[in-house]
Formats: sequence, C-alpha cells, structure tokens
Amino acid sequence: MNASQNPGNAIQPQAAPGKIKIPGLRNLCKIVLALLCALVFHSLDFGTALTPQGHGILSTLLFMVLIWVTEAVSYSVSSFFLIVSMTLFTAFAVDPSTGQMSGTGKALGMSLNGFKSGAWILVVAALFLAAAIQKSGLGQRIGLLILSRMGARPRQVRLGILLMCFVLTLFIHAQAANAALMTAVCVGLIDVFKIRREDNLAKGMLLIVAFGTGLAGMGVLTSGAPPIQTAAFIAQATGHQISWLEWLSYGLPFALVMGLVLLGLVELFFPVGKAEIRSGRETIRQELARLGPLSVRERNLLIIMCCTILLWATGKKLHPLDSSTVALCAVCAMFLPGVAVSTWKEMVNVVNWGTLMLFGAAISLGQALLSSGAAAWVAQNTLARLGMGAWPPLLIIGVAALFFGVFALAFSARSAAVAALVPTVIGFAQALPESAGLSVWGLSMILYYTIQFSLLLPVNTPMSMVAYSTNTFSAREMARVGVPLCLIAILVMILFSATYWRWVGVL
Repeated sequence: MNASQNPGNAIQPQAAPGKIKIPGLRNLCKIVLALLCALVFHSLDFGTALTPQGHGILSTLLFMVLIWVTEAVSYSVSSFFLIVSMTLFTAFAVDPSTGQMSGTGKALGMSLNGFKSGAWILVVAALFLAAAIQKSGLGQRIGLLILSRMGARPRQVRLGILLMCFVLTLFIHAQAANAALMTAVCVGLIDVFKIRREDNLAKGMLLIVAFGTGLAGMGVLTSGAPPIQTAAFIAQATGHQISWLEWLSYGLPFALVMGLVLLGLVELFFPVGKAEIRSGRETIRQELARLGPLSVRERNLLIIMCCTILLWATGKKLHPLDSSTVALCAVCAMFLPGVAVSTWKEMVNVVNWGTLMLFGAAISLGQALLSSGAAAWVAQNTLARLGMGAWPPLLIIGVAALFFGVFALAFSARSAAVAALVPTVIGFAQALPESAGLSVWGLSMILYYTIQFSLLLPVNTPMSMVAYSTNTFSAREMARVGVPLCLIAILVMILFSATYWRWVGVL
C-alpha cells in the first residue's frame, strides 16, 4: 500500500538538518509557563484578607485562564487540568481554624463538586435532548417550516433565519448544536438558491447565525451550559432561584431587541435588494417535501419537548419539579420502549462528553471561588481602587459591562468564561454598597449578558466558528458587525436597567 492509499502512514517531509522538531513543544512550553505564573502568584503574601483556600483557588484560576487563553490544550482536555490543579493548590492550604492542611481527599471532593450539582445534571439531560433533535431531523423541519412562512425575499429570508435561532433555542439546548443545525440549513439554501458565497445575502445569512444563536440563548435558561451555570452560581451566592419562566421574562425582551439590532447592522453593512429570490418558495417546499411526512420518531420527540417546555414554564406555579428533574424525566421518556426516539448506542456517539467534563469542572471552580471568598476579595479590591461604589447606578452598569465584556473576549468557550468571570461579577455586585440601589442577583444576571454577547471574531465562540467554517464571510467582516453590536448592546442594557428591568424587579 502506498502513501496515497494510506495518508495516516504517509512519509512526512524531513526536518531541515540541524533542527529537531518535537511535536507539541510549543504547547508544552505554554503549560509550563502558565504553571510558573500560578506558582509565583501562590507564593505571594496577601495577608489575612485572603484565606489560604481562596489563595489556592485564585492560583488555580490564573493557571486555567492562561491555559484557556493560549489554548495549550483542547477545552475538553482542560477539564482534567482544572480538576488536578484545583486539587493540588488547595490540598496544601492550611485551615486557620484547625492549623491543618486540607489533604488531597478533601480537596478532590471540592474539585468534583460540580458533577453532583443540579446545573450539571440539567446540562447532561439538555445535551441528550439536543442530540436527539439533531439526529431525528426535527430541528431542520422546524427551520424550513419557519422559512416557508416568511417568504422568499432576501430580507424575509434573513428575518426567518433569526426567527429560527430563537425558536430552535427552545428545543435545542446547546448553542453550538443550534448553530451547527442553522449553518447546515443556511448552506443548503445557499446552494439550492444558487447564491454565490461572496454575495451579501449569503454573508448576512451566516453572520446572523454566528451572532443570533448566542443572542437568542440569552433569553432562555436552558439554551446551553452558560446560562444554567450562571443561574447556579447566583443561587449559591444569593439564595435566589431563578425559574425558567422568570429567566425568559427577564432575558427574552432584551434578546429580541438585540436581534433586531443585529438585523439592522447586517442590512447596513451587507445590503440586499427587494426582489424575490428566483424559485425561492418552490425550493423551500421541495426541501420540505424531501424530508417527507412527520415520522413517528419526530412526532414523539415533538410531544416530549412540548411537554418539557410546558413543565419548565410552569415550575414553582403548578408543580414542585425543578428544571433538572423535568429534563431528566424527558430523557427517560425518550428512551422508553415503544417510543422509538433514540437509543443509548446512538446518543453515546453524538453527545459531546468533553463539554460535559469541562462544564462540571467549571462549576466546581465557580463554586470554590464563591465559597472561599476569593471572588469577593478580587471584586472588593477592584472597587477599592476604582471607587465605583459612589457612582450612579447606570454608570456602574455601563462601566462594569464594558470591563467584563472585554475580558470575555479572551475566551473561546463560554463555559470557561462564565466559570472565570461570573463569580467575580457576583463578588463585584456583593461589594457594592446598598446605597447603589442594585440587587446582587439582578446585577449579576445582567452582567452575565455581557459575557454572552461579547463577540467580535470567529474565535470568540464555538457558534461563530461553525458559521465561519463555511468560508462565507471574513473575520474582518464579522468584526464590522460585532464592534457596533457590542457597543449598542451596552447602551440597550443601560436603557433596560433604567426602565424594564427596574419595573419587573430585577434591579
């Protein structure tokens, strides 16, 4: 067998004489450098204001932020680095009350706390449901049905794609999976419509996917790991449990406004004509016809998802079931004999287990940042230097949104960004004086939105990378939309803080 027949065993070009090529050496250097920085930080003395355990947690955070930002290892693999580093940095921390070290057994238990939280269980169940919807073809059918009702004019198609982002967020509880499905639908339409990739219509469609899936995710608690993770941190720190319906009522209006802003910016920078796409309506009908009638699998899954959404929406009102329990019941229903929605063998190959590992470890880190007082220590020191406690409430919100939004740009995984930043956001909110008139849980939730919409380049989120991979738009074109979108989002956030969110009791 020659090299062309077996690419995996193909002979690689020889390195130049005198040069030794070591695979992964650059990434190994990144890991070593990150560890050295964390050890130097760990050796510093911050006095009694920061507990030994909190000091160890901040050292872990510094190490992991450097790992995530430099992408020394994949995000999935980074979950193991997070668990090990948190265990080692906290195991040797001396408890002031007992004068003894925690030990690796206790430290490891703290590092794995996230895997027994309700938030992690909810994400596990949500990913199973999202995988089932993708495999069944139900998501694609819903998307095409929406487009068939919107019309075949370019602006109507763009509006239909944005609407698809919002509707599918209710059914697909993973933003990256939603983006993948949306991208597949858009690329299919571009091909059957015979639209060139360099045309403004094609660019606009994929840019709406890149930004729109994340914006839609702000309005739905179960849209993915980041909002679930945020709600769990808020509940741990403040005791305020945000229900599915409450999150929808607080976040969806803001998300819808930002969706319209996104449409306006796309139209501004990538204008399209008003003429109807040739054979557009007929093409969409043909795509729907190709899917055939609703299968038993799709019908049963649709029933399960509608019941799930109904139970989420009526939680705390008509029944005592929380979101995690409802999601687990939905997964059980999916696997019931005779339901024929999916099988374990099928799901185990589709569910992103790396995401689940990272999410569980990230929850553990966030919980430790809150319980150890490390997040509050960071926030208080920041406040002491800036004197933000004396500022007007709206100015506090605007500056804090810009501050945390800029930091969020350093991360490519929203779960990692939430783990690193949301506990600090909560500590920041807790450190504000009562005279500021801002509720801790409300301000924390609002500032989480900045982490979600901080998106300028394809590398900032998996959703944008999926859309960018189609080679339809450039990074520069994405930034052209992303920069004004982020700035307008902060202004809209201030407007909502002065009006709607204050009226409904968020602030």
